[in-house]
Amino acid sequence: MIFGGYKASKLKPQLKMAVTRFQIASNKKSALMKQQIREIAKMLAEDPPKEEKARIKSEALIRDDNTVEAYEILQLNCELLSERIHLITHSKECPQDLVSSISTLIWASGKSALVRYCFIL
Repeated sequence: MIFGGYKASKLKPQLKMAVTRFQIASNKKSALMKQQIREIAKMLAEDPPKEEKARIKSEALIRDDNTVEAYEILQLNCELLSERIHLITHSKECPQDLVSSISTLIWASGKSALVRYCFIL
């Protein structure tokens, strides 16, 4: 048993809720990124251009883009586990092809407050 066990009847809805929460977070962050892109364009269009401020905002934009990509990966892992919960339930050991997905979600839950929120049990 994994960490003392789990209940498939509770895990599947939790994974589906996590997918929804990741979608919401991604959409929110993407909308903010579009706004930041407009702000950066305005800074560069000014006379004289505010290149240093635009560079700093661009770096933050790149970090946010990486975060959105990470949310998408975690979302895919949640969807995979949700679809394969029946396989996990009927196996004595974790299937080898799911070890990576489960490990990723466990690792991410310790690193991010949002991921912990998505998996409140």
